[in-house]
Amino acid sequence: MCGILSVINIKGKSDSAHLIEATAIIKHRGPDDEGFLTWKPGSSSRVWAGKDTAQSTKHHWKYDDLRPGESFKVGFGHRRLSILDLSPTGHQPMLFAEAQLSIVFNGEIYNYLEVKEELRRAGHQFTGTSDTEVILHAWAQWGVACLHKFNGMFAFVLLDERKQELYAVRDRFGVKPLYYYTGTTAIYLASEIKQIRTAPGFQFSLNEKSARQFLATGATEHTDNTFDTQIKQLPGGHYLQIDLADSDCKIKIVQWYQLPNNKWNGNFEDAATQLKTLLTDAVRLRLRSDVKVGSCLSGGLDSSSIVCIAADLLKTQGDFAGQETVTACFDNARYDEWNYAQQVIAKTSAHPHKIFPSFSQLQEDLDTLLWYQDEPFGSTSIFSQWAVFKETNRAGLKVMIDGQGADEQLAGYGGNDLSYYTGMLQQMKWRSLYAEARHYKNEKGHWPKGFLLGALRITGGKGVAGILPARLKIANNTAADWALQTTEENQQQHARSLRENLTRQLYGNPLPGLLRYEDHNSMAWSVESRTPFLDYRLVEFNLSLPERYVYHKGIRKHILRKAMHNIIPDAIENRRDKMGFVTPEEVWLKEEGKSWFNEELEAAYKNLDGTMVNAGLARKYVSEIMNGTRAFDFMPWRIICFNRWLNKQ
Repeated sequence: MCGILSVINIKGKSDSAHLIEATAIIKHRGPDDEGFLTWKPGSSSRVWAGKDTAQSTKHHWKYDDLRPGESFKVGFGHRRLSILDLSPTGHQPMLFAEAQLSIVFNGEIYNYLEVKEELRRAGHQFTGTSDTEVILHAWAQWGVACLHKFNGMFAFVLLDERKQELYAVRDRFGVKPLYYYTGTTAIYLASEIKQIRTAPGFQFSLNEKSARQFLATGATEHTDNTFDTQIKQLPGGHYLQIDLADSDCKIKIVQWYQLPNNKWNGNFEDAATQLKTLLTDAVRLRLRSDVKVGSCLSGGLDSSSIVCIAADLLKTQGDFAGQETVTACFDNARYDEWNYAQQVIAKTSAHPHKIFPSFSQLQEDLDTLLWYQDEPFGSTSIFSQWAVFKETNRAGLKVMIDGQGADEQLAGYGGNDLSYYTGMLQQMKWRSLYAEARHYKNEKGHWPKGFLLGALRITGGKGVAGILPARLKIANNTAADWALQTTEENQQQHARSLRENLTRQLYGNPLPGLLRYEDHNSMAWSVESRTPFLDYRLVEFNLSLPERYVYHKGIRKHILRKAMHNIIPDAIENRRDKMGFVTPEEVWLKEEGKSWFNEELEAAYKNLDGTMVNAGLARKYVSEIMNGTRAFDFMPWRIICFNRWLNKQ
């Protein structure tokens, strides 16, 4: 796990000074080592040491120190968090001289040993034990097609000197970040936005559409846009290609992966067994490391499944020392999950670490957290996650596994009901539709009229919508009326099936934003975070299942509960509430932090009124939340967070 940078000179002279600066600014992503590479057409790549390059690496490679003034066509910068191959042979940037390839790589190829063995059979020889070297040899052997062999999270930039081509690649679901910027004199590719902002002459330009979308709905990362009009992110499952022989260095973006449209034809019992097998293997691969691996544990279904599976695997491997887990806890019982987490710890004999995120700590850390995140975030739950990784660092753990990505493929969120009912209605599955509706009535005490009529409206189109009473119509714009100019920007066609809705959650909102939060939070504390539920084999399998296997009689993640039966504690298997990384934000807003929230909101109104926010309507809206006449939501926080972030730009 690392931080990467590539600068491609288009016109004029590139100086290594800003290459050094833009790499140093992400030292938190890789405090263990540092390295640089420069290349010009007609000459071979040169690899340089930086001031933080380990002395053993300098001696091993006999590197010169990179000094300001070194010119180049392509420059690489790298910060290393050593996880696999802790020796100098794992240093980056890495060269494969025979093939004239070089790379800077962020992430992990979990199945690198299997790919390495296949390459050995094809005649390849290796000097070290890192997965980075495997990527270089795989590219030399198969070219771009090698990407389909990798099971992992990755963002890397690869230079092919022989063909004078450069490739920037992002993993299937965008677990690892990769941003790019095309300036007048150079192209930048980077792990974090703050690196790009060191570019000579760069000036911030607010993307107002992205900002309004965030203020209205909390959505981030749902397109390739960022909050800066000049900076884009490479979408997951895509690669960027540059012909370095072309004087303009034009960018070509290609999609290399998309979800297959598979259909599972087996029964429910077999599907549950297969899910268990795939998830177990995903965890097994993510336990590969040359340093200790811990686990984030909330006490929910997803993280508990991972901790329990990992415990069984470690015992099988003869590791009886037990895992280390980190859990966010709160004195307010409404937001605390320690009782559930404790049951998992008792079952697995894990060694627990507890952290208590507080409102005073949020106030103290907010600006620092925003700096590391690069962009605003939608609720204080991201602060809770920040606190977990802070404790992880304090506990001396460099790798953590968690349950990110399960909700988006297994209908973990509320809000999937409408698309589920729509799909059943559209496919005329009357029995299933009636059974789900009846179960809803038995549990809630009334029929799901809103979902049924909404499904009818979506399926029947405008003709049906026209005859529905106004109170039963579904608004395309769900934003509060205080966020300006949102009606067109927030409109989206409603998903016509549960699978379609889950796919949107994986690629649009919320998963890409959650992955940015997790990557930046973990790397701020020099911790690698691994996500077994985003193993592509598991995602493809889950999205191939009949919808009733995923969501059944109002029970979300139905098949995961079945697969984890007798593996996780019964109390967790049967949990119906969902929390995740939460904070008592509602309590902070209404009680402990009320004055602070009001002060911050007034500052935001003064700054944003007439451009992003209608201050009069916003005050009324927030007042109703505070006095309890309107249901709590995260909109007050989004105003505050956006304004604090904007003032730093």
